[in-house]
Amino acid sequence: MGTIWLAHDELLDRQVAIKELRIPESLPASEREEAVQRSMREAMAAAQLRHPNIITIHDVLVHNGMPWIVMELLTGRDLKDAVAAEGPWAPQRVAMLGLQVLDALSTAHAHGIQHRDVKPANVFLTDDGRVVLTDFGIARLEDQATITESGLLLGSPGYIAPERLRGERGGPASDLWSLAATLYSAVEGMAPYAGTSPMAVLRDALTLPPRAPTRAGSLGPVLIHMMAREPHQRPDARTAAHLLQRVAQGQDATAPLTAPRRWRRHGPILAVAGAAAVAAVVVTVALLPTSAPAPTRPTSDAGAQAATSVPGRTPTAPATPIAATSEPVARFTVPVNPCALMTPTQVRLLVPKAAAEGRRDGEGCDWTARGNGVGVSPLKPGKADSAWGRSLDEASEAFVNRLNSAASGSRIPWKWPDIGLEKMITQGRSPSQEVDGIGDEAFSYVYVNPKGQVERHDVVFRLSNVVIEIKYVDLSKVGDDEALRKGARDAARWVAAALGSQE
Repeated sequence: MGTIWLAHDELLDRQVAIKELRIPESLPASEREEAVQRSMREAMAAAQLRHPNIITIHDVLVHNGMPWIVMELLTGRDLKDAVAAEGPWAPQRVAMLGLQVLDALSTAHAHGIQHRDVKPANVFLTDDGRVVLTDFGIARLEDQATITESGLLLGSPGYIAPERLRGERGGPASDLWSLAATLYSAVEGMAPYAGTSPMAVLRDALTLPPRAPTRAGSLGPVLIHMMAREPHQRPDARTAAHLLQRVAQGQDATAPLTAPRRWRRHGPILAVAGAAAVAAVVVTVALLPTSAPAPTRPTSDAGAQAATSVPGRTPTAPATPIAATSEPVARFTVPVNPCALMTPTQVRLLVPKAAAEGRRDGEGCDWTARGNGVGVSPLKPGKADSAWGRSLDEASEAFVNRLNSAASGSRIPWKWPDIGLEKMITQGRSPSQEVDGIGDEAFSYVYVNPKGQVERHDVVFRLSNVVIEIKYVDLSKVGDDEALRKGARDAARWVAAALGSQE
C-alpha cells in the first residue's frame, strides 16, 4: 500500500524513487503507531539486502509520522503488465524468470526476511534485462520482536499461501507458494485463483486446489507441487530451483538433468552509495508512473517536505507529474456528492427526524438525530488522498483489508456526538458476514455492547473502484438485530444503486 514518487538525489546527481507507505485510517491510533513502527523496521531490514534481483533501498525517512522509503529508480514494466501486453509466456522463459526471483527470495530468507507479497506486479522487468523483486514493504525480519498485528490482510488475494490466509505466521515456504502462483499467472495468462471478487478468491484459495494448468507443459507439475496446500508438502528452495532449472533447459522436470550446470544470474550488480552519502540524500519529488493518480494526490510541496524531516534535506525544485501507465478502466474518477446518494424519502425511513439534505463530513455524509443516525463514508487510502479515482486493484485491496480487519473480532472504540454519543465507548465487533446483491461485493458486521446486544450495524461494499462504508445506529432498537441489520443493508443498497446510476 502506498504511492511511488520520483525524486532527485542532489548530492549524487541521480534519480531515485520514494515510496510513501500508507497506514489505513480505520485503525485505532495505537495500532496505527504500531503499524508505522513495523513498516520502518521492515524497510530497514530490507535495506540490508544486496542482490541484483532485489530492488536496492537507499534510505528510510519519516514525514508526518508516516514512513517513506528511498529506492533505486527502475525503468521498464512489471510482469503483470508484460503478460497483459504479450500474452502468456513460454514455460522455459517463465522457468528462467522463476530461477532469478527464487534466488532473490533465497537471499532474503538467508537474512531472516520474508517478502510476503510476491505477485506479478512486484516482479519488475527492467529495460536493461534485469528481473527485480520489488516492494518489501510488508516483509518481516524473523529475529525481531513481534509487534502487535493490526488484523490487516498482508498480501494480495490469489497470491497468498493458504497458511497465511488461515492466520498462521507462515515462513519461506509461503513465499515459494506465492512465487509459484506468480509463475502460474505468467505461463497461463491468469492467476491460479481468479474468482469474481476478492472474497471468492480467498475462499477458493483456502478450500480448493489451483486450476490445472493447460499451457505450462513440464512446468505445470512443478507449480502444482510448489502450491501444495500444506508447507511441508512443498519442495524446499533448493529442490524448487533444481526443478525449475530442468524446465528452463527444456527437460522433463521428473527426469534427471542430462548436463547439470550452474545457473548464472543475469544483469549487472548495482553499485551502492556509502552510508554517509545515503544519509545525506537530498530529494525533489514528483509522481512516478506506477498507478493511475487519484484526483487529490500529495502536492509537490508535501512530497518535498518529506525530505526535510531529516536534517540537511532541502527541496530545490518544484515537482512535475509524470504521465501514469495504463491500468484497467475504473468507473469513478471524480468525487461524487455523498449527500445525494439517498433520497429524502429513504432518509426518513431510517432517521425520521434527520434533515433530508444531510451533513457533509469530508467526502462522506451523515443524517442524524438524537439517538439515531446513518452515515455514508467512502474509504480513503490516506488523509491527503481522495477515496475517488483509485485503480480497481487499489479498491479491491482496500476492500479486502477492511474485510480482514472486520473479521478479527477485535474491540473497537467509537463515538458519534451528532446522535448524542459524545464519550468514547469500546465495544466488541462481530465476525463479518458476506452480503449478496450490494455493489460488486459486500460484507457486514455489528458492534455489540457488554450485555451482548447489537448497538450498531455496518456494511462495507465495493462498486468498481470505490469502497463505501455504511454505519447505522438507532438506540431505540438496541438489541433488535434484525431491525438494525435491515436499516444498514437498505441504506447500502440505496447508496450502491445511486452510485450505479452515475454517468
